[in-house]
Amino acid sequence: MAPRVAGLWLLGDIVAAAILRLRFLDVPLNVDEAGFGQVARLWSRGFALYGDVAWVDRPQGLVGLYRIAVGIGDEWAIRTLALVAGITLVLAVASIAWTIVGPRAAVLAAWLIALLGPAPHLEGFTANGELLGGAVAAAAIAIVLRWCSNPRWWLLLLAGMLAGCGPLVKQSAFDGVIVAGAVVLVVGISSRSTRAAVGHLALLAAGIAMPWLVAVAAAATAPPGVSGWWFAIYGYRAQTESLVSGDLGFRLTLLAKSVPPMLVDGLPLIVLGVVGVVALRRDRRLLLPTVWLGACALGFMAGGLYHPHYWVQLLPPLALLAGVGADHLLGAWPVRRATIAIGALVTIPLLLATPVYFASSPELVSKRSTNDPRVISAIPVGAALAAASSPSERVQVLWANAAIYWYADRIPATRYLWYRNIERIPGGRQAVIDAFTGDTPPALAVGYQPVAALDINGQIQSVLDARYTPASAGGVPIWTLRP
Repeated sequence: MAPRVAGLWLLGDIVAAAILRLRFLDVPLNVDEAGFGQVARLWSRGFALYGDVAWVDRPQGLVGLYRIAVGIGDEWAIRTLALVAGITLVLAVASIAWTIVGPRAAVLAAWLIALLGPAPHLEGFTANGELLGGAVAAAAIAIVLRWCSNPRWWLLLLAGMLAGCGPLVKQSAFDGVIVAGAVVLVVGISSRSTRAAVGHLALLAAGIAMPWLVAVAAAATAPPGVSGWWFAIYGYRAQTESLVSGDLGFRLTLLAKSVPPMLVDGLPLIVLGVVGVVALRRDRRLLLPTVWLGACALGFMAGGLYHPHYWVQLLPPLALLAGVGADHLLGAWPVRRATIAIGALVTIPLLLATPVYFASSPELVSKRSTNDPRVISAIPVGAALAAASSPSERVQVLWANAAIYWYADRIPATRYLWYRNIERIPGGRQAVIDAFTGDTPPALAVGYQPVAALDINGQIQSVLDARYTPASAGGVPIWTLRP
């Protein structure tokens, strides 16, 4: 395929990715997106990130991107983050495939990530950390490969900086660091110049370190300091739910439940990816895609809770291998036969996703993709809270629906917005009890789970009975503090 023709096809891939992701621009935010958005709002209003109010178990990079988005707009601006990340992945995967195989593989890999990347059953259309961090890591890999053919020092430094930013957007997005390091190491071994290899690795390491130095410095200048920041982004999950902690049976159950959505959205990438591995099985060019996939798989496993959107991190390297596999089929089979086979395979997940893409309303899109009723109910409940309180009054959701804080745009009475934070972090439950039994209890409380779920001794229920007036919005209990 001529480079100019490939460029036109890649432009079509970008347009396709944009069109599919624009479909989700007005779909209600899911619970995580809305929670991240409210934390970003609170941070922008002067509350210290990881402090007593604006707390989240995600790095500054993710919250910083959300802060930029909420400074521009509301829900649509957050979903625009996902759109930009999706287009970045199309370009990065195309660049990587072009470098290691050729222009036709680049067009095919980009086409696959453009069509299948939104992955409605995996929430690939949302601005989740796997998508945003994965886009940054993929860009780092594309640039370090560009450096291989055009060894400018600034390209290597830029690749290192982007690779270092990956885990600061999502903790598991360290694949850029691993792949970039492997590429520089292989180039150094091939050059047989120890001095050059050490210099290149040092330059890459300097680039990786730069964003981390900024992150540590930022954490050190605001409460609760570096230790509080580190606990939020690594310590909490390491102690509760990760590859090496938590209930193994529970984690395996979550993993098993996440596999069917992945097969629905990603089966063509898996099948064609296997073909790609077979096609390159005796070729050293297989090293980069397999190292990339392995690094992403390690990040996936380290997460611990195995929500379906975890699989989004694996889609870029799978698309790369699938593009190689599709390119191989077009070269090994008659063009018409290969085209029909590839097209039929890719059509399967698109057909399965038509109920989502062609839903009659944004709310129905949300229902058919997230299958989380809290997402839709948070809108009227949040509006009810906003109408019944002032912006300075604090509210508490029992026990959790982070989206309420976003749609109400109110300050949380305690620092943890998600159920497992309250349940698993030492002092989380007690902080909620103290908020209700103290001198200034929350102005409003919302019951998304039974109060007794974490109110083991009934202290909060006693306060609700004695000091609050019960009501409801959309079937969700709301308690208003009496004067």
